This record gives sequence, C-alpha cells and structure tokens, in this order.
Amino acid sequence: MCYNFTRMLLVLALLLPEIVSGSGLRCKEEEQRALLHIKAEMSFSFLKWEGKECCNWERVACHSTTGHVTELDFGDFPNDYTSNIDHAMLNATLFLPLRQLSSLSLSGLDIYGYMPGAGFESWSGLSNLKMLNLSHNYLNTSTISSLVEIQSLRILDLHDNPYIQGDVLVKEFTALKLEVVNLCSCGFSGSLPYLGDWSSLKALSLANNYLNGTLTSKGLCRLENLEELDLSNNDFDGNIPPCIGNLSSLKLVDFSDNRFELKFPTSMFERVVSLRYLSLSNNHLEGTLSISSFSNHSYLEVLGLSTSALNFQVEVFSLSFQLQDLELSNCNLSVEPTFLYSQQKLRALDLSNTGSKGLSPVLWLLENNTNLVLLDLHTNLFTGPLRLPLLTHEISVLDTSDNNLSGELPVDVSTKLPNLYYLNLSNNHFDGPLPFISMAHQQYLDLSLNNLTDNIQNAFSVNLAYQLNFVDLSYNNFFGSFTNITDHLQLSTLLLNHNKISGELPLGICNISFIVLDISNNALSGVLPDCIGRTAGILGLEFGYMALSLSANHLEGSIPLDICQIMWLLDLSDNKLSGSIPPCSNNSYFQVMDLSKNNLSGNYPMSWLNVSDIIAIDIGQNMLSGELQIWNSTESRLNAFLARDNMFGGHIPEQICQFKYLHILDLALNNFSGQIPSCIIGMGLKYDSDLFMPFGMSTEVGELNFGDANFILYINKHIILNKYKIEANGLQNYGMELMSKGRFDLHWYKILFLECTIDLSSNKLVGNIPEEIDQITLLTTLNLSNNHLTGAIPDSISKLQHLLSLDLSHNSLTGQIPRELTKLTSLEVFSVAYNNLSGPTLDMKAQFATFDNRSYEGNPNLCGPPLSKSCFSYHDTKLPSQNKTENDQADESIDFLILFSSFSLFFVVSFWGLITVLYFKSNWRYGLFNLVDEYGDVIYLRVVLFVRKIRAAQRDN
Repeated sequence: MCYNFTRMLLVLALLLPEIVSGSGLRCKEEEQRALLHIKAEMSFSFLKWEGKECCNWERVACHSTTGHVTELDFGDFPNDYTSNIDHAMLNATLFLPLRQLSSLSLSGLDIYGYMPGAGFESWSGLSNLKMLNLSHNYLNTSTISSLVEIQSLRILDLHDNPYIQGDVLVKEFTALKLEVVNLCSCGFSGSLPYLGDWSSLKALSLANNYLNGTLTSKGLCRLENLEELDLSNNDFDGNIPPCIGNLSSLKLVDFSDNRFELKFPTSMFERVVSLRYLSLSNNHLEGTLSISSFSNHSYLEVLGLSTSALNFQVEVFSLSFQLQDLELSNCNLSVEPTFLYSQQKLRALDLSNTGSKGLSPVLWLLENNTNLVLLDLHTNLFTGPLRLPLLTHEISVLDTSDNNLSGELPVDVSTKLPNLYYLNLSNNHFDGPLPFISMAHQQYLDLSLNNLTDNIQNAFSVNLAYQLNFVDLSYNNFFGSFTNITDHLQLSTLLLNHNKISGELPLGICNISFIVLDISNNALSGVLPDCIGRTAGILGLEFGYMALSLSANHLEGSIPLDICQIMWLLDLSDNKLSGSIPPCSNNSYFQVMDLSKNNLSGNYPMSWLNVSDIIAIDIGQNMLSGELQIWNSTESRLNAFLARDNMFGGHIPEQICQFKYLHILDLALNNFSGQIPSCIIGMGLKYDSDLFMPFGMSTEVGELNFGDANFILYINKHIILNKYKIEANGLQNYGMELMSKGRFDLHWYKILFLECTIDLSSNKLVGNIPEEIDQITLLTTLNLSNNHLTGAIPDSISKLQHLLSLDLSHNSLTGQIPRELTKLTSLEVFSVAYNNLSGPTLDMKAQFATFDNRSYEGNPNLCGPPLSKSCFSYHDTKLPSQNKTENDQADESIDFLILFSSFSLFFVVSFWGLITVLYFKSNWRYGLFNLVDEYGDVIYLRVVLFVRKIRAAQRDN
C-alpha cells in the first residue's frame, strides 16, 4: 500500500497560508509572465489559460489577500497531453519568479534530470516552498540530492521514482525538518536506512521497495513524533521490534506483505490506543489472537490480520469499536461470523479462507452494513442459497466463490445490486438458468464451476449486459449454438470451456473485441470462419486475439491464414482439422501454439520456427511428413518444440540446436534416422527472464490480469486496506501434453520454464549416446527408447542431478550399467530393458530399490536383483586349472609352509594366553561360560545350515 497523500494535504492545510482559486484577484504581472513561460517551456499545451487574471487559471491558486501565486499543480496531466520531449530535462529556474510559491506538483511528467545550472538547488530561494510532489518520474539519487538546499520543505513526495535509493540520501534529508516523506515504489534495497536523526518526521512511507533483513529498534523507535509508518510490500523478515509499541502517537501502521514473524498473544500494540489503521496482513502470524485485546482502541477503523501461516486462530466474540475495514483472510475462525452483527459501518470485509461455516451471511451482512463496498467470503464452508436484501445495495465487489452455496441464482441481482463491478460466484452448486445480469458498472462476472443449465444463445441475446468486460461461464451445462451472436457485446475475455455448446461458430463472433476467447471442450462442429484470426481486437484496432482456444471440439476443414494474427496463444488441438499448417511469416506475434491431435498433413512450414517471439509449439499427433527443415534461429526464444507421433523422417536438423532457450524437445514416434546431433548438449542452458506479452503484459500465466479492478476506498483521509485485484485465471487451463515420467502429464505454460526434457523415443536413430550429455545440467527427462542406439551407457549421465526420468530401453546398448547412476537420487522412472547389457544390475538402495525387474528385463547377460538370475555361482569360486612349472609348485609349497607355521604359532600363543587370563580372572571365566550357554546353540545351528547349503550347491554343479 503506497502512502495516501490525502493525509499529507491535511498537514499542508495547517502549514500553508490561506489560498484561493479565482475570486477576482488581480494577478501579479511578473508572475503571469512566469506562468506563461513555464507553459511554453514545458509544452503544457493542454492548459487553456485565457484572460489576464492568472489566479483564475486552472491548476493555479493564489493567496487570498496578496494575490501571489502560492500553489501550482501540474501533476497527472490529461490523457490527451503529449509532451514534445520524452523523459524531460527540467529547468528549475523557471519557477524562481514565483517567490511566494508554497506548494508545487510536477508529478508524472517523465522528468529524469535537470538542465545544467538549473537544478533543484536553485529553489533554495523559494523560502515559502513547503510541499513538493515529484512522484512518478525518473529521478535518481544524485539528481534529487540537491533538494536538501530547500530548507523550507516540510512535505516531500518522491514515490514511484524507481532509481532513487541509498542510505546516504536518507542521511542527507535528515538535515531538513521534513514531516511527511513518501519514498514508496522507489529503488531502495538492503536493510532499512537509519532513521534515528529524523526527529521531525511524522509520516513515512517506504512501501513497495526491495528492503529486506530484520528491523532493529535502533533508529526507528527513536521517532517519537511518528504518526504514520508504512513499510508494506517489502521483504522484511524476523520479529517486529517490540519498541514500536512505545510510539504512542502512531495512528497508521502498515507492515503488510512482508515475511515478519509475529506470535500471538502479544502486547505490542495494546498501548498504542491512538491507532486508526493497523495492517499486519500477509505475514507469518501464528498463535491465538483475541480481538478483545484491542478493546481500548476506540479509534481503530482498519484492521488487517491476514496471514500466510496455517495455525493462526482469531477469537472474536464482540467488538467494542466500529470498524470500516476488516481483513481476516486465512485466519482460523471455524464459526459463523455472528460477531459482525454489531458492526454497522463496514466498507470492506474479507473473511476468505477462514473455515467459516453456516448459512450464507450475504443477506444480513448487506442489510447490516449499508455502506459495504467490498465483501469477500471465498473459500469457506457456507451453505444454502444466495439471498439478497430487500432494498438496493451499493456494493461493488462480491465474492462468494469456493463455498457450498446451492439453489438457483436470484433473478433480481441487477435490481438489488445495481453498482456491482465484480461478481464471483464460481465453484459452488448453483443450478438452473442464467438470470438477467445487467448492472451499470458490471465488468467482471465469474459463474464457472457450477451446474447452471441454459441455452447459450439466450444468455448472450438477453441475459448478459453489453458492458461486461470479463465473463467466465466455464464448467457448467450451457447448451445450444451460437446461431445469431450479437456484435454489441464489449467483452474482452469470454471463457465457455467445458460446456455442451454445439453448432458452428458464426461470422458475428469476429465483430467482438475479444482479447481472450475459450470455447474448448464443447461440441462445436463445422469449419473455422475465415475471419477468426482478425477479430476487432484490442481497443478496436486491427489485431487478433491475445488468446484463442477451441480445443477438444469437432471442428474440421482447414486452418484459415488469418489465424496468424493471433497475438499470444492459439490452441486448436484435439479437433478434426485437416490440410496443411498455414505459413505464418516472421511478422506474426505468436508465443504459444498448439495444433496437436488433428489430421494435419504436409510439410511443416519453416517460417513458423522463424517467428522470433514464439515460445512453445505443439504439432504432435498429426500426419505431418517430410524432413523437418528449420531456418537458422539464433534470435528465437523457443522454449518448447513438440512434434511427437507424426511421420517426419530424415536426420534431426542440427539447426534445432540454435534455439538457445530450448528446454523441451519431443520428437518421439516419428521416422527420424541418423545420429543424435552432438550439439544438442546446449539445450536447457539458458533461460529467458524477459519474456513479455505485447503491450507489456507478462507471458507468465499467473501474472495475466484482464479486467483489472483496483478499488481504492478512502476512510477518514486514509487509503483503505483492500485493493482488490482481479486476476483472470482461465488461461491456467492451457498446457501441452508431453510424455514424462512414464505417463502423459498436462504441463501448464509456466512449467515450460521449469522442465528440461528430451524425448527422441520410437525413431530409427543410430550411433552412441553423446558422452557430453552431462552438460545439459538441468535435464529432468531423457527418453531415447525404441531406437537402434549402440555402444555403452555414458558414465556422465550420473552427473545429471535433476534427472527424474531415464528411459534407454529397446536399443542395442552394450557393456555394463555404470555404477555411478546410483548417484541420481531424484530418479523416479528408470529403464534399460531389452538391450545387450551385461554384468550386475545396480545396487538395490535408495530410489533404485523401487525399480522392479521390468527396468532390466530383456538383457540375457544381466544378473542380480531384482532379476531372478543370480550373479553368484559355485564354479566362480573354484580356481581355474593351470599348467604349473616345478618352480611354481615349489614356491607354492614354501608359501604354504610359512602360512601354516605362522597360523600355528598365532593359535598356540592366543589359545594359551586366553587360558591363562581365564585362570586368573574368575569374572571373565564366568562371563565366557554364560556367553557360550546363551549363543552356542545358535552359532552351531547356523554353521550346520551354511555347510549344508555349500554341499547342495556342489551337488547341483
């Protein structure tokens, strides 16, 4: 949570003289000229300054009596503002004629420095300048160090300048009598800078930085005047210094989104009765907290106690104060939240994943809290129907997903909750038809994973509002066809996968500005519309989808050429598509393409692997043939190439080794011949840490964010705790099938960055396994089975410490199995069956004790467990007959005589020595007799059995 500057403005109101905008004051001529000069030099063409009275101009405020300009606000310029200079150089001297200036905002102007001789030190002459806002720029530490010359500064906002950092900077600023400092979202890293000399400080934000380590009491706890402290969203760990509880003036404390460890009960905050805002959310809270410990906090309005621990218990029987925001996500309540009956001022409530049970509390919570804007009850055990209040309610965000709610959805959702922006009722047991949903502000609707049953045509033509941005109706029972889909929908994301929708895709679907469209796992038929790739696109521009999935349907015919305009993900797998793959050019924006499990034929277009942005390709289980020809692709970012179960032939092209980011190569079940390319050892050595979607959206599935809704709610001049971020996780269903660990696994897209797999099985490859294969250090799966490979198994495989699956079966490998393979401690699948290997199997220890005879069978010369053939034979113990000379026999006789004499002497000395000791040591003598009595029979029996076993072996041989 970045610090809220409304609080700063309150302080400013106490510091600055009375200001007025307009009121007929006569503008100072020299100040008017200065303002016009500033407008011209800084290209503020959006300002419509007309007339000679500058006190009436927008973004200008003057003193109520003197008429001097006291306040300028050039921050947050309109969307139509276009600066002539990117990352502008500021001329700070432009503002020097405004001698009475007390407040200046230059926020968001892309300033990255200042002109020579025109730096911030020139503002030392502005003796009344108390508030300065330079946020959302590109200033760095050295650039702003000259701000220390402005001795009059009391409020300084530098948040969202990513190049500001360093303890030295903080130390320099302590020379100023600053009271409010915002360094949120800068570049601070390492431990918390020393703050003990900043005695004037009342409010400080270092949120959203890269600070880490533990907080020490030194410095921080000396800030006796501190009222607001925000260290949220960093990487602090360890304990919170108990001395924080001695800062009796604290009103706002936000330590959320760190790794602090806090054990309850604790008295740390009990003495800080002035607290209005306390957030410890998303840390490691454990133990038991009784809310009654805050009984003296009559001003408390925001309380955040969400935790990352699993054993944090919150006991709430009643609250003696009225909260406006309560966050208990992941806390253990395990009871119906009846304590909230006494809370009637709530604006945001998060009880998600608290184990709460009982009937759905939505009705009485809304009726009891008419100002409630956000209600999050997801992942609990609530039951019963979803009941709405009798009167309309202003709630904007409602999430009751992942519960056991049932029955039909209320038909009056739109009338009772007209201001809903976000509605998530997914993963419940709702059934029946889809009600009419048309709220003025509705953007996000998720009804997935229910039992809703309705005609999809009815849903789109009547029920769904045109202004909806994100709709997820997946995993339901919607049926029917898109006979006449309207082109008035403004949807950007539509997820209809896993339903019973049939029929053809209409041409009208191309008139909707989709970003993501998923109608996979339905019963669609017919051919793909020629326009399917050139939808109205993002913001009405002529681009294709970000993501299109029509997999697991009954589509047939050819793939239109316009499909090449898809911008991120295309999944047409598991259909009946035929013909050739369209030759998309290197101007395409594909990143993930899955055309597997179709009837595609012909050659694979070389142009596909020349698309520089493509990350993953799956063309497996088709009828593609010919040689796999690949352009030189040194600039490609290809991570995965899967072409299994086709009819490709010829040699594996060495150009495939030029994909320096390649981590998954699956060419199994084809007709490839020749040797394994030796250059393949370069696979998996490099990861691309800068993979981004167009328009700056990350390709990491977990970070996709469609329909973003950040609810910033204000209470008593403070930003509210909850910033509800909506994430469209529908794309997490996309993946590629890949033979790994002996079975088909579904690999999510993000796994492409974690797996390193080579599967060349079931081809006609010959030659040896490359000895240098150990250079693929991150290899997790190696399958070379069902080929004609020869030679020995390389010892170097034992160095692949990440290997989970190794299958070398059904080849012509010879020699012994390297004993070093037992070093592969992570191995889960292992097979060398049906080769010409000889010698003993690997020791049955660690994970190799789990592999049965199927891992070794089909090798006649292998022996040892788990095979039934033993490596031990009596004949192996007999010395082979040799022709010996007389000298050899004489030498053996002498050796035998020396051995016999030595043994006899040792026996005599040892025997009589033992007898002598036993004669004089009676306790030893009695101990020996007892030992013989106890174990003599057992030893005798084992000797007899051993002798009989030897004699039986002699008879068998």
